[in-house]
Amino acid sequence: MKELIKKYLDEVIELNNDLSDYPEIGSEEFESSKKIVELLRKYGIEVEYPFLEMPTAFRGIINKGEKHKAAILVEYDALRGIGHACGHCASAAISVLSALVLNEIRDEIPAEIHIIGTPDEEMRGGKVPMVNAGIFDDMDFAIMMHMSNSNVVYSGSLALNAYKIEFHGKPAHAASIPWEGRNALNAARLFLDSVDMMRQHVKDDVRLHGYIENGGDASNTVPHYVSIEMLVRAKDREYLDEVSAWVKDCVTGAALATRTSFTISEIGEKYDGLRRNKAGEEVLVELYKELRLPLIDMSDKTGGSSDIGNVSQRTAAFHPYISIGGELYAHTEEFAQAMKSQQNYKAIENGGELLAKFVRDVYKSEDILDKIKAEFNKKE
Repeated sequence: MKELIKKYLDEVIELNNDLSDYPEIGSEEFESSKKIVELLRKYGIEVEYPFLEMPTAFRGIINKGEKHKAAILVEYDALRGIGHACGHCASAAISVLSALVLNEIRDEIPAEIHIIGTPDEEMRGGKVPMVNAGIFDDMDFAIMMHMSNSNVVYSGSLALNAYKIEFHGKPAHAASIPWEGRNALNAARLFLDSVDMMRQHVKDDVRLHGYIENGGDASNTVPHYVSIEMLVRAKDREYLDEVSAWVKDCVTGAALATRTSFTISEIGEKYDGLRRNKAGEEVLVELYKELRLPLIDMSDKTGGSSDIGNVSQRTAAFHPYISIGGELYAHTEEFAQAMKSQQNYKAIENGGELLAKFVRDVYKSEDILDKIKAEFNKKE
């Protein structure tokens, strides 16, 4: 397999560099998705593009008609403001590399391999409409790899609700007739203070964070419109919805106190937490060892949120991490700059081999596949 990895490595590194140089944010990944699709089609993989009426989504299929089905997921959206600081350019390169290798050895694998381009992971959750459409219902498993500062087989993710909160007041001259105005910025400040006060009374896994998108127009005018982007996270979906209802009560209270009005709208899709599958993790552990990649156990940790959590409610889903350097942290400028480093290129090489071997090895043994399915079907 290493020869096949080397065969395609230069092209997928070029893809990584291209995506890194020209980052596109969620749902606007037109050139990014086009370049990925072109590379897959170049080597004979049939691709549906666009897919599911999402203009930047795609689905390629290798071994069409086989009895089993597995999915390799591809992410390629950048972060707002700091480009590929989450490493999706490299993650995409890994998924593409594994697909190109698996296409070469497809006769060894009794399964349809779907390579699915999933846009807008960072905010609106392009995987969720796919989940809702039943795309993963008959899959044996889905897998992708994420870049990190550590090699990790499993780390929990938090369920997520995202909101846009808008306060509507009344403009007035801030010096001559302020009593005629209603201050939407005061409402926003009161709301954020109220959310801060919640932190003492929610469980440790809850995360509450947001920012003011629009804080007013001029210092001499009472701010009549303010918008806030607010994210609410927790391990458990039911508890998350309870906390989210409390956040909404804070909105209502802030509006009442300032005699303003408000609107609350959901941003994108709701993300679920990632279900664990230890049977599949055992296969991954052996592959990391084979490549001499030292693992760190982060199974008791939870960090961000991802729409692969929604996928994991329908099929076994795996989201391992591969290190590009221990001193680097995602969502930083340094992480974005490291996308064109030799460490990252080596991670792409190793990651592509890991994913390809995982798919191959799972289908080598009905016993492994049966264990993965049995664990997924167990009630939590």
